Amino acid sequence: MTPLATPRLVLRHFEPGDLDDLYRMDSDDRVMRYLGSGLKGRTREQVGEALQRMVDKGRMNPGHGLLHGSLRDTGAFVGGCGIFPLPDAPGVEIAYRLPFQCWGLGYATEMARAVLAHGFTTLGFDRVVGLTWPENVPSQRVLEKIGMRREADAEHYGRLMRVYAAAA
Repeated sequence: MTPLATPRLVLRHFEPGDLDDLYRMDSDDRVMRYLGSGLKGRTREQVGEALQRMVDKGRMNPGHGLLHGSLRDTGAFVGGCGIFPLPDAPGVEIAYRLPFQCWGLGYATEMARAVLAHGFTTLGFDRVVGLTWPENVPSQRVLEKIGMRREADAEHYGRLMRVYAAAA
C-alpha cells in the first residue's frame, strides 16, 4: 500500500519496529476505554501480539486495518486510524485511537478524513460506518466533521452504540 498523506500526517501500515509507539498508546486505559466493548490498557506482550496480527493482516489486505499515523515533518507517532470489518454485522467501520497527549489537536479528524476517502476510492467500499459510545462526544464530533451522518443507535460489541454512516 502506498502511504496516505495529509497536510500534516503520513499513514502507513504498522511494521514490527512500531512496538514502542503502539505500546505507549495501547497501554493507556484512557485510550482504550471506548474501544469495542471497553478495554483496559494492554501489556507489552499483548501489544506485541496485536502488532503481529496487524502486520499480518496488512500484508494480506493492503489498506485495511489500523494504519500508523505520524507527523510528516518529524515522524512523531500521533495515533492510528483504519477500516475494519464489523464483527457482528455486515459492513465495515472506521476506527481511530490516539495517544492521550495527541488528543484535541485535530489528528483524529485529519486521519479519519484520509482513511474514509481511501476506503471509498481505493478499497471500493460503498458505505462505511463509525461507532461510538453514547458518552464519547469528541469521537462523535470527529465523525461529523468527516461528513458522516448519525443513524439510529444499535447494538455492536455487546453494547448500545451511536452509529454514523457515510456513503460513496
